[in-house]
Amino acid sequence: MESRFKYLSFMTAFAKAVCAAAFVAVALYDIGLSGEHVRGASMVAAILLAALIAVDFFGKKLKKAK
Repeated sequence: MESRFKYLSFMTAFAKAVCAAAFVAVALYDIGLSGEHVRGASMVAAILLAALIAVDFFGKKLKKAK
C-alpha cells in the first residue's frame, strides 16, 4: 500500500510540473512572445521541474536502499 502512495505522490508531482509549465506558457504568451518561443520556454520549464522532482524522489529511494 505504501508503494502505491509513493507512486501516486510521484505522479502528482509530475502533474504539478506540467501545470507550472502551462502557467509559464500563458504568462509568456500574455507578454507577447511568439508561439515558438512559448513552446520552447514551457518545454524547458517542464523538463527542469520534472528532473528536479525525479532526482528528489529517486534520491530518497536510493538512500533507503543502503
